[in-house]
Amino acid sequence: MPTSTTHNTDPPTTGRYAVVNEEGVSRTRWNGQLEDSPGGGHLFQSYEWGEFKRTLGWNPVRVTLQKDGEVAGLGQFLTYRTPLVPGVLMYCPKGPWLPWEDEEAVRAFFGGLLAVAERWGAHTVKIEPEVPESQARVKEVLSEIGFHRFRWNVNHKTTMVVDLGRSEEELLAGMKRTPRYNVRLAAKKGVRVVEDNSEEAIKLFWRMHGETVERKNFWSRSYGYYSALWRAMREAGRGHLFWAEHEGDRLAAAIFLNFGRKCIYMLATSTVKKRNLKPNYLLQWEVMKWAKRRGITHYDTWGIPTPDKLNEDHPLYGVYKFKEGFGAEMADFVGCLDLPVRGTRAKLWDKVEPVYFRLHQRLKGDVYY
Repeated sequence: MPTSTTHNTDPPTTGRYAVVNEEGVSRTRWNGQLEDSPGGGHLFQSYEWGEFKRTLGWNPVRVTLQKDGEVAGLGQFLTYRTPLVPGVLMYCPKGPWLPWEDEEAVRAFFGGLLAVAERWGAHTVKIEPEVPESQARVKEVLSEIGFHRFRWNVNHKTTMVVDLGRSEEELLAGMKRTPRYNVRLAAKKGVRVVEDNSEEAIKLFWRMHGETVERKNFWSRSYGYYSALWRAMREAGRGHLFWAEHEGDRLAAAIFLNFGRKCIYMLATSTVKKRNLKPNYLLQWEVMKWAKRRGITHYDTWGIPTPDKLNEDHPLYGVYKFKEGFGAEMADFVGCLDLPVRGTRAKLWDKVEPVYFRLHQRLKGDVYY
């Protein structure tokens, strides 16, 4: 793989467009371009996320689409050297961020990206754009370019989003009756919400989280992964740990990650103690108000079952109902799509990857993505 950190001065061009491999881009410049991209980007496309994933064996490759010299879209691709199959997988988590309504721009980006992928030795490009399932023409264009659905979704395909652009009164009015009642009950009973990002607090959080996972029989990523993620995001000022407490007892907690005007409700835990005080409800409401004060308008509650699996028998149906209760609207995206770059190797990896995935999970207690 190339190791140079100089800016690529000979980008692939398509008409008015140029696709640039931004090898020497600074954190400030990349994040600024991401915030200004169509749709405002995603934390998983941020400079900090790429550097965090670098510590786990992925190498970030940052690519911009330029129109007449101005950045019109971009994507951060993480490369992973695949075992048994020569070359690398190029994965764009929650991206790229492009003017999807502009077919010429979309085709120009992926046309130029192929040259970048060849340069980095990629046999497969995987994307995860937040393009709504309802955008039929965009899906057709991606199919014409050569993309097809991957066998599963690495990150959540479907989520629930609260629009924080409304007033607090409107947000409360938009809640379901029970959540609104529980928010007021918790506040009346003396529950309060505080931010505490200290080492002692995070240790307590992981202990509680482990107990929650065991109690509810949920699968969770490893402690090592989440602790590394937390350190990276906290140091970057993008990680926030909030607690709901009552008379000295810490009852519930959640980690929130922010980028630009967006906030993600990433991970939560709670105890069975004093559950009648409804601390989880007040925790969500107070963080919504905190986020709103910071200019955040997009409150992503991070993942629910896909519409085809959304029924009362699904183990996460209760999670969906909890999130829906806060006035969140469903956002369903196209999910993970793969583009074969080197046909034979891409087909081979497609066969090898499920075996490697299971083996890695069994040996490491985590997924490699």
